[in-house]
Amino acid sequence: MQQVHVFLGGDASGTAADEAGFIDAASQVRHYRVRHNSVDFTAMVHIVENPASFRHVGQWFYLHDTTSVGATFWSNATRWCDHLPACALPLTRWMPSSSMGLYDAAFLNAHAASVIELKNKRNTSGLRWKLRGVGWEDKLFKVCDAASPDAPIRRFTRRCHNATLRRPTCMCSHAQLDEHPQQIYGPTSTPRQAMRFSCADVVKYKANWSRNRTLVIAP
Repeated sequence: MQQVHVFLGGDASGTAADEAGFIDAASQVRHYRVRHNSVDFTAMVHIVENPASFRHVGQWFYLHDTTSVGATFWSNATRWCDHLPACALPLTRWMPSSSMGLYDAAFLNAHAASVIELKNKRNTSGLRWKLRGVGWEDKLFKVCDAASPDAPIRRFTRRCHNATLRRPTCMCSHAQLDEHPQQIYGPTSTPRQAMRFSCADVVKYKANWSRNRTLVIAP
């Protein structure tokens, strides 16, 4: 659990020590109170703005708070660690990955300027920033693809193993999108549609489920 890091966006209640990281006594998970709220990019921005605090981290598996993981998540995620085939590996390519996946820490730090462009510097509302950020989805995966010596790399394909490149370009060739949305976070919460990445034992609960109605659901 010491390898799990939780970033609390838009939380100005903590001290400088809290922003540097505090450990939850019950879970032993390290938390950070990050003053800006850049929604999906809060953690990524904080990481590159504080490289000394994370110098021991070689890779990041980046997830949102609106996800859950199962018992085999850790083994599925870490199997890539010794042979990460690119600077960053998205969960899937058959549709946008919401920037979730495995990143080489050196790659993030090398492109800190691109990451900091995603920072909510003017304290725009979280909802407005999230809507604005739709165009930035998977930005760092695109940066990685562009830097690849064997580009171009297909963005939307169901096959993670690229026969031409002879290497994987994502983790999950298949994902399952539940047909009916559910109120995951209580009876008054926004209905969310579960997107299941079984190869990684990750479920993402998507609030913008209505736009998925036109998609073909993967087997």
